[in-house]
Amino acid sequence: MRYPLALLLSLITSISSAALPERNLNPAFVDLHFGTLAGVGWYTNEPGGVVEAAAKTEGKVGDFAINLTPTSGFSRGQLACYQGDDKAFYPVVIKDVKSNQVVIDRPLPRAILAGAKFYNFYRDDAHGNQFGFACVVDDALRQLTDRPMLRRAAQYKSASGWEVINGARSVPAPASGYGDVGGQPEDGVGIAVHAGNAGAGVASKPFVSLYENMVTNIVINPGKQAGKQAATLDIVVTEIRPTGEIVEAAKTQVTRDNTIASVDIPYTIVAGSKVRVKVTVPTSGDSVFYPGSITHYHALAPAENINQGKHLIIGDSWTTPGAGIHKRLIERLDKAVVISKGIPGNRTDQMVARFFKDVAAEKPDYVWIMGSTNDYYQGTTNQVFQFQITYLLDYVRSIGAKPIIFNPTVGAIAPATGGNQLLKSRSYALNTLYVPAVVYLRSPLIPVKQ
Repeated sequence: MRYPLALLLSLITSISSAALPERNLNPAFVDLHFGTLAGVGWYTNEPGGVVEAAAKTEGKVGDFAINLTPTSGFSRGQLACYQGDDKAFYPVVIKDVKSNQVVIDRPLPRAILAGAKFYNFYRDDAHGNQFGFACVVDDALRQLTDRPMLRRAAQYKSASGWEVINGARSVPAPASGYGDVGGQPEDGVGIAVHAGNAGAGVASKPFVSLYENMVTNIVINPGKQAGKQAATLDIVVTEIRPTGEIVEAAKTQVTRDNTIASVDIPYTIVAGSKVRVKVTVPTSGDSVFYPGSITHYHALAPAENINQGKHLIIGDSWTTPGAGIHKRLIERLDKAVVISKGIPGNRTDQMVARFFKDVAAEKPDYVWIMGSTNDYYQGTTNQVFQFQITYLLDYVRSIGAKPIIFNPTVGAIAPATGGNQLLKSRSYALNTLYVPAVVYLRSPLIPVKQ
């Protein structure tokens, strides 16, 4: 009997150790800078560490205020996170603080139950606290559930892709604060769009799409509208077909109180059509908003279930083993194995140098990449940063793993070490290719030692 038994054990072992089904190794992208963080970094008046409060009453989806006790330690403009009724964390920006209430920048995306917790996000000028890190993971998993695999077809930075329509006017708006979507002059200075009548706003330059399934991302600050709690903008994607027929391909709205939003708009068109995006105010009255970058993506494949296999994180102090992001990923990816090779202080070039020793040897199925903070603090140029990101993405795919990559953290305007890191981080966000372009040159690969 020992031979059939040995054969059976061998079969069981081979099945249990078999690789996951073949995956699309195109990088999965998480918008940390404009998405989760809403472009908001550390304010010098923040207390740091962990500030905790509890909801006094239930807050419903769509509410703009959360009744809290206490409200001390919170301030206007501050990035915060709360625990929704699904136990996941959600980011918000505080717009006003009262004795027993905070007003937030957006309609509550998820209900908050009475007694549920509300926290500040930043521990200090360059790090989230443990709940901020949990919020990063939870928001990343939401993005990865909703966003298909993408390849970039075209991008227009800041104001370069927009023209005013229907009586709107624009003025330059150089980046100087967390609400500005533009960058340094070489990144494309932003614009402020002033509109007084319904339907006024901006339209993108027509873009010819060679693909049917598309996702267009726009970065925008809806700004202010007279008499409104928060500003609402209509966003319409129009398809101009080769036949001349004009079709509304997609329509959505975004509502924020003068903070940045990253909006994905999926749609399907006839290949060869021109695509134009219009962003307009829905009602008359004084309003000002700030349109940012437009990125057109080809939707390559549907999002996949990543709660499986072996995940490895390579990064800096945000990914310290056993803490923060690593800890939360272990909790959320309960059907996967999650290990971290994060090293505090690491730049992306240091991650490249240690990749085959720290990452390839572990034979992961998914590799999470988080790097940028130490790069911009230490003056890494945009070009060099792009080189390192390209190497990391190619290295991950060269070992048969799928990359999951975050774009940069938001640099503090006045960090503890001095200087303005916001514009450097914003420049990384605007200029780095995080997913392959439709035409893409691969970096050379260092051969793996057997």
